[in-house]
Amino acid sequence: MPRKPDPTLKPAIVEKVAAHLRTTPVEAVSVRGLGRVLGTSAYPIVYHFGSREALLDAVVEHLAQKSASAELDPDADVDALAGYLVACYGGLDETDRALAARLTFELGSVESLGDRTMHRAMHQRQVEVVAAWCKHHGVEPAQAEQSANDAVLAARGVQWGWLLDHEERVEDALRRIAERLAARTALVER
Repeated sequence: MPRKPDPTLKPAIVEKVAAHLRTTPVEAVSVRGLGRVLGTSAYPIVYHFGSREALLDAVVEHLAQKSASAELDPDADVDALAGYLVACYGGLDETDRALAARLTFELGSVESLGDRTMHRAMHQRQVEVVAAWCKHHGVEPAQAEQSANDAVLAARGVQWGWLLDHEERVEDALRRIAERLAARTALVER
């Protein structure tokens, strides 16, 4: 009869791997190497996560919990839209947020994100939230989807640009994205 899994082990693995990834590029990470970091074999990683990719997704999900729970009321004003973009893509002065952004960037650079359903779903949810905001503010549905996708990609670009050079004032740039999007909606008369 198989042993029952220890429910505290999976979160502990995620925490230890996150700490390891603060100083290790994602392309240098293997299941066997992570086992050594954990002081064990690769077995607990495979047992609890199934694969390296699933473990990395769990780490990103854990680190990005705050941004994943960000909400935007479609009736809200441009300041709330800016706040939503900052909640999703800003806060990079926080170690965990910066690491989540870095890992997503590295995964996108060295591995196709197309098959990584968690990342695709998170991106699509953010586009849907911004599109709902656009529609509520008078943008035609097809244009709202395109504008929302453009805004989300621009926000991700600002975030990833910061990872490369640390020059950009991320929150200011995200607010400018919100202002440009709002300028294309019925909020212009504001």
